[in-house]
Amino acid sequence: IVKMEKTLIKGVAKDNNVASISIVGLADKPGIAFKVFNCLAKNKINVDIILQSIGRNNTKDITFTVSQDNREDAVAVIEGLKESLNFKEVTYDECVSKVSIVGAGMQSNAGVAAKLFEALYNVGVNIQMISTSEIKISVLIDSKDEAAAVESIHDAFMA
Repeated sequence: IVKMEKTLIKGVAKDNNVASISIVGLADKPGIAFKVFNCLAKNKINVDIILQSIGRNNTKDITFTVSQDNREDAVAVIEGLKESLNFKEVTYDECVSKVSIVGAGMQSNAGVAAKLFEALYNVGVNIQMISTSEIKISVLIDSKDEAAAVESIHDAFMA
């Protein structure tokens, strides 16, 4: 007999002190991500969600989130790397929110992510980034959609 761990979503959390930063046109070679995130770490800038694109024309894009308080410094640090890393551009967006479901048993129960994504789809919310761990699934969305997203997710998991 295999005992399944029950999915136990304990809550829905939101964070609107978030900014996403994208570095476009980085060389698709080893060490680039290290150089970027090492430089941010040396400047005491905490990074949360990280997304790296599939390479095209020997380049990649990296998008990551920081607190809005660190956005200006993070962009300045990245701009300082432009000459050495030879990327195309750096952009940012402060009109984003991170919404998360938190709980236990997510990895051992199929369909938790699908249920989260369905809840967002049901209220027309587009997902910009996704991050998962053993106890949390987070999505980055447009901040104007935060209230509808939280309500829909809460209804899907807590009702």
